[in-house]
Amino acid sequence: HIDDYFYPYKEYNAGRDFPDNPTFSKYQLSGGTLSRADWRRANVNKFIKRLHEEIKSVKPFVKFGISPYGIWKPGYPAGITGSSQYDELYADAKLWLNEGWCDYFSPQLYWKEGGPQSFSSLLRWWKDENYKKIHLWPGVNTVGVKAADRTGEIAGQVQTVRRTMGEDAGVIHYSVDGILKNGAMLAALRDIYQQPALVPASPWLAKADMAAPKVDVLSRGSTVQFKMVGSFRAERTNLIVYSRYGNRWNYELLSYDGSVLRYPREKNGQQLTSLAVKYLDQANRESPAAVIDIRQD
Repeated sequence: HIDDYFYPYKEYNAGRDFPDNPTFSKYQLSGGTLSRADWRRANVNKFIKRLHEEIKSVKPFVKFGISPYGIWKPGYPAGITGSSQYDELYADAKLWLNEGWCDYFSPQLYWKEGGPQSFSSLLRWWKDENYKKIHLWPGVNTVGVKAADRTGEIAGQVQTVRRTMGEDAGVIHYSVDGILKNGAMLAALRDIYQQPALVPASPWLAKADMAAPKVDVLSRGSTVQFKMVGSFRAERTNLIVYSRYGNRWNYELLSYDGSVLRYPREKNGQQLTSLAVKYLDQANRESPAAVIDIRQD
């Protein structure tokens, strides 16, 4: 994961420009014709592209993500004002997203809804630039968004992301302090995040087909007991177990260690009617299901 630091903000060097005269002069003497600004952006572009390619060459299943500053340029989309990462950080984050040089993209949308850096307007703009359909999970400023009702603002932004992004929705909260040290925020997000979520699959990270797990049922008494059959390699230890009590489906994410799994026949007055197990691979793909026979005996 890379944050928003490429060429540094000028305030980190007392307002002075980045001291790259020796290397830029060397580039010009070798026949280079780009302006200094374009040359800087080209340097960062080469770095991002190469990093993405070399990660995949070593471990194709590893997710590479970037969280750039949330504004590409002022005026994109219309009405947006603020700093230009393109001109000030020499970071062409729009290009990286257009080209799909990462597996998830998290532009830092650290502003409130309806202002000169409108959260929803920026989110829709970045979504429209996502030609390769990688994951777009914006950053939200849980600790410091400048809104009178910070809790209501963040809760509203999460819901905006869900409406805009659909089943691929997700956010990155900056930072955990804004949740754990704010009781109202913690309560609001507990209400929004009522159970662990399945991370959306990244099918481009793993191409091999997945087989259904094999299950050994040990007991169908008052508690259905079972365990997985076979060896468990590092990439095959994550399970998702679906259970239906009455008409309500539940799921549980497990890091499986070979132990016996137990599900009661009755929970909260509802009978267990269905039980199924799937593998989750490193790309968060679900395997076909192993369905466990729930005999009514």
